[in-house]
Amino acid sequence: MAIDNGLDIIVVLAGTRLSLWRQTYERLAQQLDSGVDNAQKIKRRLLCPKRGIALSEQTHPLRTTYRLPSAEVRTRLIQGRPLIIVAMKQTDHLHALGASLRDNVFKEIKELGRPVHMLVLDDEADDGSILDANVEASQDPIYGSLKQIPRAIANLWDPPQGSPENLFSTYIAYTATPQANLLQEDHNPLAPRDFLISLRTPLDVGHPVDTANPGSLNAPRSSTYPEAAGIRSCYTGGEVFYRRAEAAKLCVPTTNSVQQDLADAVRAFLVAGAIRLNRSGRLGPASALAKQFDTKEEALANAALPHSMLYHPSAAIQHHFLGAEDLLLWAGIQDRAKARNMLEAGDARLPHTLVEQLLADPDPWAQWLEKYRASARVIEEEFDVLPPASFPDWQTVEDLLVREVIPGTRIAVVNSDPNADDRPVYTPIQDAETGKWRAARDLCTIFVSGNVMARGLTLEGMTTALFQRSSANPLADTQMQMQRWFGYRGSYIELCRVFASSDQLSLFRDYHDVDEAVRTAITERMMTGAPKPTVLQGLNFEATGKIAGVGNLPISPGARPFITVINDSGQQDPNVKIVAELFARPSSDLTVAKVLRGRILDVPLELTEAADVLDRLTFAHYRPGSEGFHADIWSGIEARANAVATLADAPLYRPPVRNGRGDQPRRTCPYAIAAYLRLWSVSLTRSITGLFVTGQPGDRWSYADLARKNAEQPRFWVGIRYGDGASVSKGPLAQLPFNIRTTTKRVVGGELKTTWGASDPNAGPTQYRGDVYFDYYHRHAGVPSSNNTGWRPSGSDGQILFYVNQHSNDEHPTVAVGVCLPAGGPEQFSATRAGATSV
Repeated sequence: MAIDNGLDIIVVLAGTRLSLWRQTYERLAQQLDSGVDNAQKIKRRLLCPKRGIALSEQTHPLRTTYRLPSAEVRTRLIQGRPLIIVAMKQTDHLHALGASLRDNVFKEIKELGRPVHMLVLDDEADDGSILDANVEASQDPIYGSLKQIPRAIANLWDPPQGSPENLFSTYIAYTATPQANLLQEDHNPLAPRDFLISLRTPLDVGHPVDTANPGSLNAPRSSTYPEAAGIRSCYTGGEVFYRRAEAAKLCVPTTNSVQQDLADAVRAFLVAGAIRLNRSGRLGPASALAKQFDTKEEALANAALPHSMLYHPSAAIQHHFLGAEDLLLWAGIQDRAKARNMLEAGDARLPHTLVEQLLADPDPWAQWLEKYRASARVIEEEFDVLPPASFPDWQTVEDLLVREVIPGTRIAVVNSDPNADDRPVYTPIQDAETGKWRAARDLCTIFVSGNVMARGLTLEGMTTALFQRSSANPLADTQMQMQRWFGYRGSYIELCRVFASSDQLSLFRDYHDVDEAVRTAITERMMTGAPKPTVLQGLNFEATGKIAGVGNLPISPGARPFITVINDSGQQDPNVKIVAELFARPSSDLTVAKVLRGRILDVPLELTEAADVLDRLTFAHYRPGSEGFHADIWSGIEARANAVATLADAPLYRPPVRNGRGDQPRRTCPYAIAAYLRLWSVSLTRSITGLFVTGQPGDRWSYADLARKNAEQPRFWVGIRYGDGASVSKGPLAQLPFNIRTTTKRVVGGELKTTWGASDPNAGPTQYRGDVYFDYYHRHAGVPSSNNTGWRPSGSDGQILFYVNQHSNDEHPTVAVGVCLPAGGPEQFSATRAGATSV
């Protein structure tokens, strides 16, 4: 698109590893720069590096790799032909490219006499392009200082030596996991400043694309759009694996036996390969690899489509070879030494002993055919698939396993170890002696790998993943990148399986949920000018490890928030009138253990009524505004809620200062608590992604049973707690038909120094446990045990408890208030930068 629009220079930053750089270069050459390398092709562009250098196994000097001859540059720029550069995102490569641009390109641009436009595309932009305190102090084990990468990228168009005035550059970063990009400080020259765009993926839901103007930013957008061709042409990501197709059992919890899980996963993979091979009608991997073809196209057309499995035993490189050896030992190889030799030779095939195992005991294999049939029925019903998927009988599957799939399956270790394979090979290979073509090496391969798979290296035809890794400090962006089973797998999704522990699968679901929330937030920002998207994480996992000291900020005010700001007793407190108006309603005395403890309304308030009461409170020295921390957080949540269904009662957050920043926001803020109660109310009618459930941190709101949530929604009992002070003798409260004994809580500088009162955790059933249980005694409900977490049980009611405070020398009574919340409400965890001053 950039070339079609006349841009002169395109720089693609293609990954921090050689394997990824070469994969990207090869794809670009095949899909953008296809055709025979003749004189006509050479004239239509300048491609750097040259193909023979970029894909060569030999090492070339970087000044040769990124050589841009001045004469060729001048000719292409004059002719309006593009310069296309594919660079590795590593400091030595970037410095070499920068020098080549300065020495050979910039001088030609200056002499051209017209604007020249350069586009820099940063692939996997959260890998290497982030700058923070951790990275500043780090050393890459191979290439040295990591902090040079962002600056070396910026120096491509803005070096210290300066750049031509007629050079105009655009930098576009893209990644599937933007958490670190959104969190980084602005001093990184690559921090997002001008725009954020979320790309849509095809599914069967969402706003349709305006085909007349697909790039229109005014059209309604959603993270997915309906694909008319159905699930077979859809992107199968977390929404399919973890939500929509949950009943298809694509995710399989592992057991405590590593050997059993490995055996089960490999059988699943091989049976799936036989089914796919039967459907294709092509040569199987064993036959195709033994055959020679006259042309590359013939090899592609006749050989089986690639079929892949990922086995991820751990992050440790040494465990990858051990895992591959374990696989070969299970298949029948006699000892580890022989297995290691086979792996290092690069052609470790499953032995014939595995065929003998299959024939001796086919039941563990045959059950996978039935499981896949069951999965297909679920997929077909959920996604309206027609015609239904075809399945061969077991005898056909067994025959294909014996003749083609088992003998044609290779085991490969892909990591940074020099003895490991460099990358998957999915293109046919030409025999240098005969000129004939052989089928691609990796038609049916089990890849044993670790972190190297977390950065864009593609496994084509992947059906099976065995993920045995666990982490004491899970990071959402890193582990999202490891989910290589996402992709366009709709044509065989019923054959896909992810084997991982129950805890890990729960984390994957959490990651998907917060990822979808961030995508929705970016979409809303594109559409409505919503605030910058909040980076979300969970109680049990962080968004990223690339930013130093990331904090975790919940939106829930907690189980028992108490508002410590209080008005000056030298003036009439406007909050006194609010309490008096509330208690003009029917109310009752509350007596516990023969002591009058206070007064309570006979009818509790609904969620939104309780929110309205808190919003009416006013404080002379606390007037936050519609700009700042709380405002940004709540408008972001509101935008996500509104994306699901239009809010009838907006906004959620209603501070006293409606236009402006106002006072510095407090963590315990009556207006934020009110916003939380309104969010709880609107969440009863919509599944909002990125929200968890208070008291049950592993539960996601988007998975919640909303009918049950509605039935369990809290009401709020409103009470006045009496103290040992004098009775209120003047003002609106004195007009009520009952006497209010004041409390004498200590106040210093407009701040309460004591909050909830009368706490006795050892109180018996007939004694008063404390003010946080005030309403329980009115309702004759059992007070929760004293060893609970502070949250009231999910499904129970909450309370708002007022204290009328007045010392003997105070001219007027003033009002303090605390709130008790039950568990079961919505929760969000926002990632915050270290040192961010927000509350």
